[in-house]
Amino acid sequence: MPDPIRAEYLMCNLNDGKSFDDFMKWSKSWNKVMDATDESGYDAAVMVPRYRSPLTDFDMFWVGHTDTTTNLGKALDNWFGDGFKRVRDSIPVTCVQAFNAVQWVLESNFAPEDLSNAYPVSYRYCNLKEGKTLEDAYINLSNQMKISHEAGIRNSARLIRPSNGAPAQLAEYDFVLSYGSPDWEEWGKTIDHYWSEVNNTDENKMVKETYSCENSRMYSGTLIR
Repeated sequence: MPDPIRAEYLMCNLNDGKSFDDFMKWSKSWNKVMDATDESGYDAAVMVPRYRSPLTDFDMFWVGHTDTTTNLGKALDNWFGDGFKRVRDSIPVTCVQAFNAVQWVLESNFAPEDLSNAYPVSYRYCNLKEGKTLEDAYINLSNQMKISHEAGIRNSARLIRPSNGAPAQLAEYDFVLSYGSPDWEEWGKTIDHYWSEVNNTDENKMVKETYSCENSRMYSGTLIR
């Protein structure tokens, strides 16, 4: 099992009179300062609810990643520094939840450049079966995903363990599982292939014996950096 990366999540609402286009314009200013100041390798995307009930809890959420907690700290020092003051003060959203997490990234067979401007990401809440570990989940899901990858299906997955600031409902679960595809058609292929070629294989049975998940929801993602 590889070392985890670090992530932060901020659930936000657009300010009165502001649109998603305003946010994307703001993100260009954010990126310009990042280009000049970032030493952490921070990357980011924004997710807009697509299949989620209710749809009105928040307008979007921001997810940022670094390879280590030290680099997440560097990114935060940069964000709160004088160089970002004008960008901070002009952000067109108000965030209502924020937490950080560790992520274990499974092998992906597509690159960030392959992502569409509204790529699908799903999240579900998961609990390990008795006697099973997160490493078991990582290994068995990796083995299952090889079936799809060998068939040319492009997808990725992450095991996420929320940390500081996590909502109370997440404390009821052992981890969050996310899946990503480069576009929505590829997501559809992934689902169809799962039911025709993956479900009830030996690899899939091992996954089902390791953990179970619920409360799946989906978002359209846009890469920011």
